Amino acid sequence: TGHLVLSTLHTNDAASAVTRMLDLGLPPFLIKASLVGVVAQRLVRTICPHCRESFSMANSELCTLGIDLGGDEDMIQLERGAGCPRCRGTGYLGRSAVFEILPFSDSIRRLTTSNADESAIRQTARREGMVSLRENALLKLKEGTTTYQEVLRVTWENS
Repeated sequence: TGHLVLSTLHTNDAASAVTRMLDLGLPPFLIKASLVGVVAQRLVRTICPHCRESFSMANSELCTLGIDLGGDEDMIQLERGAGCPRCRGTGYLGRSAVFEILPFSDSIRRLTTSNADESAIRQTARREGMVSLRENALLKLKEGTTTYQEVLRVTWENS
């Protein structure tokens, strides 16, 4: 009837939300007709600005951890919090959101009605330009907003 409804659904990522709705018994035609998009969100802790420090880390070590920042440098400059009274020794102060936005395109609608699995939905969304949770978290790492440990903590299953 033209009402906008915003809802929460617990899933690992945006693509999983579509299959979760199907698992909950929603008919595919209803999802196809009414869903506009899905936003997956996680929070990373932000580096404390009062004790922030730069350090070098081997690019190969990051790759071993599953973090690829691109480039061909041997050493990468990253940021971390040393710990201070303001952050209570944690090195973190505050949080920042990382997002994954899945617009419900015609091709995703077709996949929904054909009962495609979440990997097919995710692959199609990525081809259409969706930025993954991991990629968004890596941007926060490159900006110096958060640490590689936080990227791993919030995106471990999205690597």
